[in-house]
Amino acid sequence: MAKSNVWVTPKAEKFSKMLIDDLHIIDGVGLASILNLAPVYTNSEAVALWVQEKLTNEYERYSDYGLLRCSLVGSVPAFLQGECW
Repeated sequence: MAKSNVWVTPKAEKFSKMLIDDLHIIDGVGLASILNLAPVYTNSEAVALWVQEKLTNEYERYSDYGLLRCSLVGSVPAFLQGECW
């Protein structure tokens, strides 16, 4: 993940890096709007903020990486997902 202007907890940062690597999310823009965030964020910032929101609001559920990954995949329309999703 490139240098970011957003702050998230170390766990959110770790999970967001894992998601970005696992799903081959490119650095760019566009994902923030899909994740219901302000469109000013890059894709990596959007993933980090999305993960932080999930961990803040439902830590018990989303502290499991597999469930977090499934939730992210479910949040992105299928036609925008790459082969590794």
